[in-house]
Order: sequence, then C-alpha cells, then structure tokens
Amino acid sequence: MSLMPFVVAVEPDDLQALNDVVKDGFKAEQAWLAEARDLYGTRFLRGKALSEARKEIRKEFRRLRDLGKLAGTRDLVVAREVRAELKRRRMHGEYDPVPAEDLATPGRRVGTGPRHYQRSGSEPTKLKGRMYVKLPGALGDQLTRGCYWTSAPAVAALWEWQTRWGDGPEVIFREAQRRGAVTILDLWCAAMAPRPDADAILQKAELQAQVVTTGDIIRSAVKRATR
Repeated sequence: MSLMPFVVAVEPDDLQALNDVVKDGFKAEQAWLAEARDLYGTRFLRGKALSEARKEIRKEFRRLRDLGKLAGTRDLVVAREVRAELKRRRMHGEYDPVPAEDLATPGRRVGTGPRHYQRSGSEPTKLKGRMYVKLPGALGDQLTRGCYWTSAPAVAALWEWQTRWGDGPEVIFREAQRRGAVTILDLWCAAMAPRPDADAILQKAELQAQVVTTGDIIRSAVKRATR
C-alpha cells in the first residue's frame, strides 16, 4: 500500500497528547494480540498448525486496523481521525484531480500565510511543533483533492483581491527589510501603494477563512484524537 507523507505545524501540547493516545493504542493492540494467541492456543501448536494460526491472527489484526478499531501508531490514529474529519466536513465525496501545475507550485497557496493560522493579527502562533505523518495513498489523495477544490472559489477571489490591491505598504516594506536594506525607492513604493479600505480588509479576512488546507484537516484530526 502506497503512503503519502505530510509535515504539519501543530501545537506542542496537542502533539504530546497525541503521543499519549498512540501509546494507549499500542498497549491495546498488544493486549488484543495476547488474547488472540491465547484464543488460538498458539503456545500449544507447532509446525503448520502454528503457521496457520498466526496467519489468521495477522489477517484479523489487519482488518481491525483497517476499520480503525485498533490503532497503535501515529499514522493509524491520524488516518482514522482524518477520515472522520473529512466526513464531518462533507469532503469525502469524489473530486477531480488537482491540476498538475498547481501540485508543482512551491510555497503556500494564496490565503494560507501566517495570518491564516493566527486569525487574530499579530498574536504569536501557537503552532510551534512539527509532526510528520504518513497517510494511505488513497486517503492522502482524497485529502489533497478535497482541500484544493473546497478552497478553489475563495482562492480565485483572493487572486482578484490581490490584483486590485497589490501587496500593500506593509508587505513592500517587510520584503525590503528581508533583503537587508531599505532604499529610498522602497520607501517611495510603500508610500504610493494602494491601501485597502476597511470593507476590503474584511472581505480578504472572510475569504482567507474559507481556505481549507491539508494542515487544517490534520490539525483538526489531532484535536479529535485527543479529546
């Protein structure tokens, strides 16, 4: 089975809580395996009979993992909750593939910068942890497609907003600082940049709130797992 990797920014407390859930899940798996071995009487079996018993145990173990009833790894716990989160948001239906040119585009999609995660302006982000997780290929593809097409209308509107208002003075000045030196030309460009009014700023915030990323879904899945 192919796997699709994701690296997600998370709150450290959520990551620790998830690790605790995974530990409990692992213990539950080990307890199930011990009970199954007792049920099949594997300690009294030899040769082909033992091999057949072990085969049946592995088969049932995989089935319960696939159903989400056993989940002793981070990947399994997160995958189970991602499925539930996609269903809750009604993003578990069929979607067209993501256009190849957008899959290959580096960086974040428009509308998903730091403010997308903070929501309250300059407040420092709480997403200081990093989580690596691998989802089954079909689930990872569903997640990627669902987020892309659910967000597509808002992303298109944000590009229109960007075309009308440009980067704005704050972005121009910040980019100049990042280059290492603010020139007179940078100051002039920042001063002359169009400034969106309050309604335009509110419109942008509302559009950004409609953008759903794979990280949003996985973070919600982690929250579900640790409740």
